[in-house]
Amino acid sequence: MFFIGIFGIQDNERIIKEFENIVCKCGSYSRAQFIEKYTYFHLFFIPLFRWDKRYYVRFRCCNRLYKVPKDYIDELKSSNTVDIDRLEEIYGYDAYHGKGEKSCTCSHCGAEIDNSFSYCPYCGNRI
Repeated sequence: MFFIGIFGIQDNERIIKEFENIVCKCGSYSRAQFIEKYTYFHLFFIPLFRWDKRYYVRFRCCNRLYKVPKDYIDELKSSNTVDIDRLEEIYGYDAYHGKGEKSCTCSHCGAEIDNSFSYCPYCGNRI
């Protein structure tokens, strides 16, 4: 966040849509959230304009995060289902905020995770 006096620049996110009964790559039925992240300029905390919009789908079962390609955004807004094959999975425990890299694979769910973890953040099993 950047703030000077009466105006500032800040990052924000909003949930555009929620999908129910979607089969995740971990194999379970789950809910998925279609999320828009953006940066905006505000004056007296009133947003004036937005830029740098990014779209993601996050699954609630294992907290996997997928980036939505530009050609699929409008279709996803009007659809009732999610085609996981068209999404790009983001790897890294805190990949949503741009931190961390994975370097081993969970033997239970197959997710790539950081070496330092004792438990898988996707399925919760001991590594």
